[in-house]
Amino acid sequence: MAMCGGDFGSSHAAAKLESFFAATIAFQDAAADAQQDLIVACQRTGRALGMAEADLAGSGTDGLRQVCGNVEGELRTAIASLRASYTIEVDSTPPHCEVSVDAYGGCMAECEAEVDPGSVDITCEGGEIRGTCDATCTGRCAASVNGSCSGTCEGACNGTCAARNADGSCAGACDGTCNGTCVVEAQASCSAECRGGCSVEYREPYCTGRVRRPTASARCRASCDARIEATARCTPGETNISIDGGMDAASAARYAQVQTAIREGVSAILAIRARVERLRDAGTEIVRIAPEVPEAAATVSIGAVVCATAAAGATVDAASSVSVSVEVSVSVSASASVN
Repeated sequence: MAMCGGDFGSSHAAAKLESFFAATIAFQDAAADAQQDLIVACQRTGRALGMAEADLAGSGTDGLRQVCGNVEGELRTAIASLRASYTIEVDSTPPHCEVSVDAYGGCMAECEAEVDPGSVDITCEGGEIRGTCDATCTGRCAASVNGSCSGTCEGACNGTCAARNADGSCAGACDGTCNGTCVVEAQASCSAECRGGCSVEYREPYCTGRVRRPTASARCRASCDARIEATARCTPGETNISIDGGMDAASAARYAQVQTAIREGVSAILAIRARVERLRDAGTEIVRIAPEVPEAAATVSIGAVVCATAAAGATVDAASSVSVSVEVSVSVSASASVN
């Protein structure tokens, strides 16, 4: 597919093809990267649990299933053994994912050819547009904090939290120490992250949901969705385990292993899960339109038809890889009692 990332001409049809090929390459690379990242995260979890290296060796789709399957079984057994004697809780703050609004606008401009990137009408479904505001922030100001918070605490509250999300993370006033993000009503200027509105265009805006352009053609929307989701950044949240009561030496040692495995391994797996779930959703549409592309490519060149045929097969293979990564990451998350 690398040879298909070139210039196929200046026509509108060529622009759409080039955008589709770029999306296919990005989607394929993201699927492979996510698979490898998931293997590494499972290996990190397994090493924290004291597993043998032989049980953590593997690569590719089969290796992913084998390595993460071994780790899942070990983690499930370890937590079950602790639960048999103690009351334990697993608390998790969700990962934070974002995609670039400017990159999406640029992709649409390339695909639709006649569109100016700055004039692209973009919405942020299931989230909001945030960024740096160099003028007046008319919404809320959000800053990282590990201490007191006078507004809404997003993350972990070591104290009393007025409201919580379904996953147990704090989403309200915190009477205690807030470890995460403190969100307050903006007072004109905001040196941190501005949410909800800026009197001028945001600098480096990003969307916390899914970026969409309602008026785009189906092929450009599918291509840009896949291309941008392939570059989505998902930052791990915090996942911790706690136990009430005293423990004997053996249980304390096992608890320390599980605690490290969850904090350092499962937190990363949850972020990868969020990433591949987004990638899977974007990939569904590009896989659907892929079989139509070779016919459209025939109006451009023979080389374009060859690339379009190869791209159609590559998207199916990449989507299959992503589906396995979703399945495995969901399963490992469940073994740690994190949904």
